[in-house]
Amino acid sequence: MHELGMARSIAAIVGEHARGRKVRGVRVAIGPRACIERQALAFCWDIVTEGTGLAGATLGFVEAEGETFTVKDYEIREDA
Repeated sequence: MHELGMARSIAAIVGEHARGRKVRGVRVAIGPRACIERQALAFCWDIVTEGTGLAGATLGFVEAEGETFTVKDYEIREDA
């Protein structure tokens, strides 16, 4: 299940950019040939973010082309 590694990478990227601020949600762009199961990635996301500054942040998906897989954007919680 490479989605676990992908979830860890997403969490590391967003965590680094958020600089300790609470994150409300993250969106990733996934193309049809990226060979990533969205449901498995969402499941892994919940596991790897538990107990971190990303806990409770939603993971959303954006359609992309080809083999694209990238963090599209993330939203910081204003109340944090």
